[in-house]
Amino acid sequence: MYLSTRPHWLDRLIGLPEVYMMHGMIALMAVFSAWLHKMLVHSGGLISLTGDIGLYIFSGILAYSIVMMAGWITRRIPILNKIKTEIGHVITHELSVWLHRLNVVGVIAIFLHVQLIGYISRLHGFMMLFNMISILVIGYYLYYKLIQPHFEKRAYLIEKRTIADNIKELVIRVPDNYRWRPGDWVFIRFPKYRGLREAHPFSIVNTINEQHILKLAIRGDGDFTKLLQNLNPVQRAVEVKLSKPFGQYHQFLRGHHAQAPLIIIAGGIGITPFMSVLEAAIQQKRQVTFLYSSKRQQDAIYVDELRAVKSDHVHFIFQIGRFKSDQVASVMQGDALYLLAGPHAMTNHWQNFLQDHGISKANVYYESFDW
Repeated sequence: MYLSTRPHWLDRLIGLPEVYMMHGMIALMAVFSAWLHKMLVHSGGLISLTGDIGLYIFSGILAYSIVMMAGWITRRIPILNKIKTEIGHVITHELSVWLHRLNVVGVIAIFLHVQLIGYISRLHGFMMLFNMISILVIGYYLYYKLIQPHFEKRAYLIEKRTIADNIKELVIRVPDNYRWRPGDWVFIRFPKYRGLREAHPFSIVNTINEQHILKLAIRGDGDFTKLLQNLNPVQRAVEVKLSKPFGQYHQFLRGHHAQAPLIIIAGGIGITPFMSVLEAAIQQKRQVTFLYSSKRQQDAIYVDELRAVKSDHVHFIFQIGRFKSDQVASVMQGDALYLLAGPHAMTNHWQNFLQDHGISKANVYYESFDW
């Protein structure tokens, strides 16, 4: 329950994708243990009722989450991927978030379940610890969901423009004190627009600037991104709520030599976090080899901007279709750091390729959004 509040300190420590993976693994273990408990220990009345309510809610939400939220599973099981696609036509992003919140009802049911078990409730030391932790976590969760949104940074969408087929760039004016780091991403929501009130994550394209402008490049895949088409900042600025920035690309780079060469391999919309990384690298006069590919010409973004970069330290290559192994091998350097982003099949291929060619796993980073 605590992990579902997206603790910012944990993101900066290990990355939010890893936090969500941990969240899912704990849920699997908890539900499996609860089913064992139900089969091995028999009870009746309110004890049984509260336990069953919690167990059935957790099991149902877990099954739904495995299909709809765990991309690393659906990619490997075609039938689940097909089910996800069909359900996605009916259940919106906003409704999906609310379904997930049914877990709160399950937690309260299990809390009551424990209070009703006589031989457990008589263990005063255990009950004191159990109640204290439960109240603290439930209280923090309610604060995160009900009170903290009122303290989110208020920004304004001032421009929306088409930069490629089915891809929009959002230009957002942020508060003067809003700070982010190269490669970061942010959860955004539009509180006054139905279907856009629940937060959704997108990579930040640019670095911090004196104009206090933040840019996002968004492809219209799901219902949330398609509803963005309805926003019209031309008539008036549209209110946006921003979370704290998340991301590990900067943390990864900071953990290595400041002047180590960068080799970036990006595909499609995966280029977005690397635009700000490149900006920062140019300021540091860092050597960068930037390989960008797109399935179709009309899907490519920021190619003109990258070709216009005037720096002896930057080597940019763009092509339609995935790069060949010999093309990547020709630019590899043993002391370089490798940043990857794009379709999972592409990033997985290059991760394996780099390791097979002697590149340390510690020098390769890819931040997955498959949660």
